[in-house]
Amino acid sequence: MSNDSSSTSGVLGLDHETEERLHRIVLGISGLIAAFVGIFPIYWMAQNSLVTRQAVLDGPVLIPSPEEVTLSNFAIIFNNDVVMYFFNTTVVTIGTIVSVCILSLIAGYGLARFEWSQKENFARFLLFGYMFSPIVLGLPLYLIWQSLGLLNTRVGLIISLTAISMPFSVWLMWKYIQTIPRSMEESAWVAGASRWRAFRDVVVPQTKPSIIAAALFAFAIAWNDFTFAQILLPKNEATTFAPGMMRLVNQGYNIGWNEIMVVSLLMTVPPLLFAYFLQDYLLKGFEIRSL
Repeated sequence: MSNDSSSTSGVLGLDHETEERLHRIVLGISGLIAAFVGIFPIYWMAQNSLVTRQAVLDGPVLIPSPEEVTLSNFAIIFNNDVVMYFFNTTVVTIGTIVSVCILSLIAGYGLARFEWSQKENFARFLLFGYMFSPIVLGLPLYLIWQSLGLLNTRVGLIISLTAISMPFSVWLMWKYIQTIPRSMEESAWVAGASRWRAFRDVVVPQTKPSIIAAALFAFAIAWNDFTFAQILLPKNEATTFAPGMMRLVNQGYNIGWNEIMVVSLLMTVPPLLFAYFLQDYLLKGFEIRSL
């Protein structure tokens, strides 16, 4: 009897059915807590963006009354400065994504397909860039960009953000391209294709998940950047969203917390949508497939 009872008991001394039910309950509670932590800040921003300034000053409520709800706060979106910040951020983000995807794809292919001295050490050296804080890199870049005429230009910021995003993206491309059999390229060469055409027609289509993963990483870096934009874009007309909104508040613009929540929501929604619709490709991009 003791052997039978011990064989049917779980780690906690309960029978397996009870432990399985307890496991599902714990998972459900954990999922609810994670969902609350992730969704509540967005709900709070959305709520405060839809109520009057006085309602925000009166204190937090879970559900505002209909009298407190207003859409007038969204007029801040059409403010000339906010439109300019949004445009600059969009241009910088797109430029960073394109640069990172193209350069990391080429570099990753070179690391995966060509053998040369110190290749492994070079790949490791790339990751040293993450050992330095952006503020440490930003100050020397300010002096370099000033001498090159790239200060207060979107191109200068794109180059800086591309350099920050490159190490991870190159490693991602390198490891992913290694999972693509060389024989597929060799078959294209036998058929008369050049190395460039084999790369374009055979390798690039198969690296789509890793390209999207690198694009999402570059998007997060560029869209949410504050330090580099604050240092390298001192002029207001060239700056992006995060430092731009701080400058508006510091300069004494008559902007309430409800309007700041509108702008915060405008900055938060695009990354969420970008990640949501591309999440399948993102997960595939981090998979290591068998040869």
